[in-house]
Amino acid sequence: MIVSAISGCKINWFLKVTGKRSDGYHLIETLFQYLPFPSDEITLDLDAAPGIRVRCGGSGMPQDLDNLAGKAAAAYAGRTGLKPAWSITIDKHVPAAAGLGGGSADAGAVLRLLNGHYGRLGREELRSLASGIGADVPFFLEPGLVLARGIGDELTRLEAPASLPGILIVFPGFPVSAKWAYTRLAPERISPCGADTASLLTEALRRGDTGRAAGLMHNDLEYALFDKFPLLDVVRSELLSSGAERVMVAGSGSSLFALFGADADREGAQRTVRELFRGDPEAKIFASGAWMS
Repeated sequence: MIVSAISGCKINWFLKVTGKRSDGYHLIETLFQYLPFPSDEITLDLDAAPGIRVRCGGSGMPQDLDNLAGKAAAAYAGRTGLKPAWSITIDKHVPAAAGLGGGSADAGAVLRLLNGHYGRLGREELRSLASGIGADVPFFLEPGLVLARGIGDELTRLEAPASLPGILIVFPGFPVSAKWAYTRLAPERISPCGADTASLLTEALRRGDTGRAAGLMHNDLEYALFDKFPLLDVVRSELLSSGAERVMVAGSGSSLFALFGADADREGAQRTVRELFRGDPEAKIFASGAWMS
């Protein structure tokens, strides 16, 4: 039997670092937003040869149990006692180490597919299993608009807006690891974040008030990336000049995402950035949100 799913990706409307645990993990408060595009395509053969195999397209992508999707499958088999004979194929479109949660999304999709077929774990058991695979993986079990705390695994689902504003995602062609971004966090540059930031930002998105939403967005990790990679600042300036209301690093980077109040502005910005990266086969530009292309 073959089952399949799209995995999607995420952006963070805001990301605030609130502390650090003794094991080195940073504590955060963030507002996750699921996006169905860009997305990887996951195909799972449940009647393959014994064992777990993962084939993931893309240069240098981890395979088999080195891939987060493979780790998720192995964890599910270990928790349920199943003897796996599973082959997983990932048609990769979300860039790796781009701050978009592509690997976590793939792992979440595999867990959803396996539990949808076998039904061995309850909702909380599955979430607990996902937490052990990666901090962002539980979000992708039931993606939407979610307030996350702790290391990103304490989740509160919020009512999502009926539609999203126009978003342009720019992957500059090089990865940045989350570890790099967190180890270069400057405590003096941590943004203020009121207890009502999530509710105010959510309400602005529901009303379609992109100006208000833009004013509430922030990311404590982005300063180090703009300092280290001048190209990101060049791209940000081009996007703002083209009508973006806010341009921010996606998660721990390296992607940027821009928020637009008008589709014409976003279309113009997309043309401008494509020209900027003309001849760079590694750079990727995705239009998502209300005016998906």
